[in-house]
Amino acid sequence: MLTRILAALATVLVAQAVSAAPAHAGGQHTKHAGGQDTKTVNGFSRQGPWNTKLPRHVPLAANSAAVVENIRLDKVNNYGSWAVNTDEYSTPIFTVGRDTPTQRWTFSDCLNLPHLAPVIADSLAAVPTPADLIVSKGTDAAVTIYQPSTDTYWDFWRAERDAAGHWSACWGGKIEHYSRNPGIFTNPLGATATGLPMGAFTIRIDELRRGRIDHAVNIATVRTRKDCNSWPATRNDGNTEGADIPCEGQRFRLDPAFDISVVRSPAARTIARAMQEYGLIMTDKAGALVTYAEDPRPYMAANGGVDPYFALMDPDDIVPDGAEKYLILGDIPVERLQALPYDYGRPC
Repeated sequence: MLTRILAALATVLVAQAVSAAPAHAGGQHTKHAGGQDTKTVNGFSRQGPWNTKLPRHVPLAANSAAVVENIRLDKVNNYGSWAVNTDEYSTPIFTVGRDTPTQRWTFSDCLNLPHLAPVIADSLAAVPTPADLIVSKGTDAAVTIYQPSTDTYWDFWRAERDAAGHWSACWGGKIEHYSRNPGIFTNPLGATATGLPMGAFTIRIDELRRGRIDHAVNIATVRTRKDCNSWPATRNDGNTEGADIPCEGQRFRLDPAFDISVVRSPAARTIARAMQEYGLIMTDKAGALVTYAEDPRPYMAANGGVDPYFALMDPDDIVPDGAEKYLILGDIPVERLQALPYDYGRPC
């Protein structure tokens, strides 16, 4: 996810990152007309790219059809599905209280880039670390932590706990005043290749339960354009040359004329509606076409060990058990996606 980016940053961004502007710059905290603070499900600013609805009529990229065709080809040529990552290559989300014990995490330097230690030092200095903290399966070993009482957010990449209970991470970051942050890390921090917080876009179990997602979701695909990042991304790990290859950070939407009633899974209808209303943002490259939902294992630990996604994604038991997350988005036609221009929505 971050290997190539961190290597490039090792010698050129240390001083810049240490003196960077606060992560909450540009974000706003909003109120209803009655004076009450509003809160978003993902915790980030209502004015940010994740929590802002798209107008029905938006300009499309001139090469929208060609870009979307390349995403469709990535699906066809890589397992033939648009999957939802849950416990693997996604993130568990921990919302912690003020009294959660803090721990000074260690920079593991798994890529042998010691010059980056000062950049991440503050993010690791005092992390609220619950005893039941876990990381995602797969080589990313990611985790997301919110602490509403201090209005602070963390996410980490290649995080691990040693036998003595001490935690370390190879990369990640902290966002203070996250309710005023638009959902963008100060470069070069953050666990994703684009510097976009996983907690901003990851679909929650509770959202699927209530049938409503009020933020943009993510999309990751096999080929992303080399050396290309579009706002809100602050960086990229693109791997493929070509003007018609999707750019990391680029915003997409599901054609609002698409009839989501034809989508059989209620969870997939909820996701499709969010794709129409809020859109999708390309957050990373991946081994297949995927969208992220939160790791269910913390929920399972508190609810008898039952994975909630089986019932949420396939309540009528249409597909074989265990295949739900790979097939849930199959009724959403990739070719009905629309690519927006680079930097769509970027503040002037």
